[in-house]
Amino acid sequence: MKEASFMTQASRLSIEKQMNKIIITYTEAGLAIAKTIAAGFDVEIFYKDKNVDKVLEDRWSSLDTIIFISATGIAVRKIAPLIKDKYTDPAVLVIDDKAKHVISLLSGHIGGANELAIDIAKGINAEPVITTASDNRGLEALDIYLRDNDFAYNSREALTMIMGAVVNNKKIYLEADGFKFKYDNFTSDKSEADYAIIQDEGYMINDDKNTLYIIKKKYNMGIGLRRGTDFDVLEKAFHELIREMDINAKAIKRFGSIDIKKDEEALLELCKKYDRELIFYTADELNEVDVTEKSDFVKKITGAYSVSEAAAKLLGGKIILTKKIIDSITFSITEEI
Repeated sequence: MKEASFMTQASRLSIEKQMNKIIITYTEAGLAIAKTIAAGFDVEIFYKDKNVDKVLEDRWSSLDTIIFISATGIAVRKIAPLIKDKYTDPAVLVIDDKAKHVISLLSGHIGGANELAIDIAKGINAEPVITTASDNRGLEALDIYLRDNDFAYNSREALTMIMGAVVNNKKIYLEADGFKFKYDNFTSDKSEADYAIIQDEGYMINDDKNTLYIIKKKYNMGIGLRRGTDFDVLEKAFHELIREMDINAKAIKRFGSIDIKKDEEALLELCKKYDRELIFYTADELNEVDVTEKSDFVKKITGAYSVSEAAAKLLGGKIILTKKIIDSITFSITEEI
């Protein structure tokens, strides 16, 4: 078998972020395939491992990819007790030990199993087996489109409902800017459609029947705060600000601050709760930014003349809030156009 040369550029970028992968196999032929695949990216191989059930149970929530080189039935029995939902389950693939087929078994879209199955199949000269409805109809996957284009949404239930409408070619009312999802049955007439996709970044979003509200993640927020700030105080101030500015929490794309706050529990908890990236900058990096107001007091404490405004500008976008102080916490916001 030739050395694997799979992985598209997009896949490589994804895999660089997701290195927690394992291969489980039970035969010598399967082990040879596993080693070929392992040449393509970092992966742990479990060969005839009697503790594999414990490995799966202990690491299920932290794994991003599990590849079985075995019968499909073995894979199904191993993972069945662990499956939760498509938003959190790892990608699961099954390959027969003759390397004829690569099956995307679980988390085909969000988990990336479909894309990985196609790439691995190319690398080992196998046939990818993809069973998701949208892919087999030649349709773009809505959940993948939203993820790749920085859209959040109001609820998983609404997304699932609209994805079903797309697969069944239902007419969908569309009210959104810059939404390039490929679908032939959108309409601008609400009366023609039983379903709707509406873009709204406002603080409060309706929960209308048969409607998916999409939220563009386009705001970046710089935060400066005192050491030991309580999380409840930070979250209350955060909501007071975005309510005042009529910005949905899901529309925040990234948070930024100074690197001396890397261990600030309230800041870390905020980003974890709202599942957003937190980027830290050094004082030197912040001081290179042209800011509205330089503070000697902040410079004395942090080494930077500005934290929130400078961080927000480094995150990208046009400044829409230079500085707002709530309960001794400083916020600045930029908007990506």
